[in-house]
Amino acid sequence: MSAKRKLAMSGVAILVVLTLVAGATMAWFTDTEKVNANFKAGILDISVSDDDAADGTELTFENMRPMTYEAFEKEALETLAMSGTTSSPYDGEGYDPNPVYVQQFAISNVGTLPVKVKLTFEEADPAADDTIKKIVSNGNGGIRQTGETVACNNELGKWYDADAVANAYPDGVEAGDDIYNAEFYKGVSTKLHFVLFEKDAEEGWKTVNDDISLKKLLQVSVDGQDNNGVELSDIIPAGADAGDNTYALGAYLDQDAGNEYQGKEYHVNFTVNAKQVDEGATYADEA
Repeated sequence: MSAKRKLAMSGVAILVVLTLVAGATMAWFTDTEKVNANFKAGILDISVSDDDAADGTELTFENMRPMTYEAFEKEALETLAMSGTTSSPYDGEGYDPNPVYVQQFAISNVGTLPVKVKLTFEEADPAADDTIKKIVSNGNGGIRQTGETVACNNELGKWYDADAVANAYPDGVEAGDDIYNAEFYKGVSTKLHFVLFEKDAEEGWKTVNDDISLKKLLQVSVDGQDNNGVELSDIIPAGADAGDNTYALGAYLDQDAGNEYQGKEYHVNFTVNAKQVDEGATYADEA
């Protein structure tokens, strides 16, 4: 074989080898597997009950009176300690009906996400047939029941305008004057106080917030500062039942509340709001 032919054959051989090498770079061992990917949104869902009662239970506070905080707390804790029994700390004390100054409620997390919770009020319109006893002045600084009834206008939760009364009766108040008429009640009362209690598995009932104003629960701004309800300190995990998160709301009248609040009523929707625990998450009423 001539030298020229040998050289040509060598070139062909080199080209074939390079081609094989180049082709080999496309033939590494490989594998591919596929799995299903499913995306499911969590559920944020709480339920609220009166201790062991059904959802949506009504909380009623009765026979409220002006009192000091110390007296209220003592009576409230005594009442809570006797819960689950038919007894009351007011039995045999001359009340009719027995006072109810504290009511239990329990929160269950029936969703799949942990939640933060806050408590708020929303003023509710009294029912059309909701009436209260009519009282008037007795002319001596006290009151007199007339035997009549009048429509409830949520006066217990409102501020009593004594100046408006003075203007309406410039010559002074006499017996029978209708100084407790609904027209003299305005805005939001500062005489109705609320206290939050929590049931601890080991310690029993304890006070967790002793100074809750009506304005705070109604989320009414004060001096330009927002009031955003009362947020519970604990995170409620998914699956937590009512027994793990039992609270009580207490209410009493300020010791300076006067005759203008005798026999009055106040109706609200008590709302338990829940949100995610993530930073930046907001409650529905803040969105």
